[in-house]
Amino acid sequence: MLTLYGIPINVKESLLAKVSRSEVKKEEGSQTVILDSSLPVKKLKDYAAVVFSQRLEGNSGANEIPVIHHVQGTESLSDGDVIEIFPDGRINVLYQIKSRHNLIFVTSKCDCHCIMCPQPVDENEESLTDLNLKLIPLISKETQELALTGGEPTLAGEDLFRLILVCKDFLSKTSLLLLTNGRKFSDFGYTRLFSSLRHPDITIGIPLYGDNDLEHDAVMGSKGAFNETVMGIINLASFGNQIEIRTVVHNLTYNKLLRISDFIYRNMTFVRHIAFMGLEVIDRARKNVGLLWVEPDKFVPYLEESIHYLIQRGMKVSIYNIPLCLLPDYLWGFAQKSISDWKNLFDTKCIECSVKGKCSGMFDSGIDIYRKYLKPIH
Repeated sequence: MLTLYGIPINVKESLLAKVSRSEVKKEEGSQTVILDSSLPVKKLKDYAAVVFSQRLEGNSGANEIPVIHHVQGTESLSDGDVIEIFPDGRINVLYQIKSRHNLIFVTSKCDCHCIMCPQPVDENEESLTDLNLKLIPLISKETQELALTGGEPTLAGEDLFRLILVCKDFLSKTSLLLLTNGRKFSDFGYTRLFSSLRHPDITIGIPLYGDNDLEHDAVMGSKGAFNETVMGIINLASFGNQIEIRTVVHNLTYNKLLRISDFIYRNMTFVRHIAFMGLEVIDRARKNVGLLWVEPDKFVPYLEESIHYLIQRGMKVSIYNIPLCLLPDYLWGFAQKSISDWKNLFDTKCIECSVKGKCSGMFDSGIDIYRKYLKPIH
């Protein structure tokens, strides 16, 4: 999540609104934060808040209008973005209209302890459902895709269903990607209720880290995860849901990729898509990087073999989060620009690279590790 900081004036409680750099209709003002406006105070009173990139002196005639000033990074904001403003001057950017990688963060809570999980659990977290129910109607109806993620979104219980239904109502053109460990879907009744929502375009993305319980559960940090995940996938498929299998490539999985691929083909030919993913080196993955890291030259042959196996059998495959220069050129067609804009970086080595425009780049958290392996294409 992109976060900006400034100096607050009259911000007594958190508020959620769309961004605009120009005047909007009066009836839209209460749901709009106007940015760097020169409008008179009389008109500014119609807006949810005002954000200034420059520093203001004193109260500057703001009266009771919520204001955050001296905000660095406002150039990253666009008309139609959705932000949450806090009394301490923080601004969380919850939706970026120009991004292909927007998400609804359902909860940080999780029932697994994945060895490479990039998302810390907030033990004091309150329900995010009310915030998300306010956020969804503010999102542009032209948004192509929206991810529902966590933590583990199914731990929100029926609140997850509410979010999906609101997306169905307000964002009828938007495809949804639900990122889940799949364990809750081992409950047939829950899967039936989920499927009865009948969202017209939702894909369930589920991780698989082995073709047996010992290997998968070791990565997930939870005994019984493999059996529940596999049963969840089968239950979802029995109701015709679209499923994507995801495998993060690291030292505990890279030499098992072919076995995982074979398991998917022999037991789950119904899955819509399979994604092999580069490691995001943050939080738990950073703590365990010595156990997880594997050099690209070491894992690429296994990745190539697995992709060839699946493609030969008519299955759709992609590579996420791995820079093109770490892959042989015959795998470039599978590589996607998959990293969220706000955590995507390129090294200075990449400036002159001829394929930078097609490359995923790197997670900002892991650029220090990837740097020595980069080989710009000329």
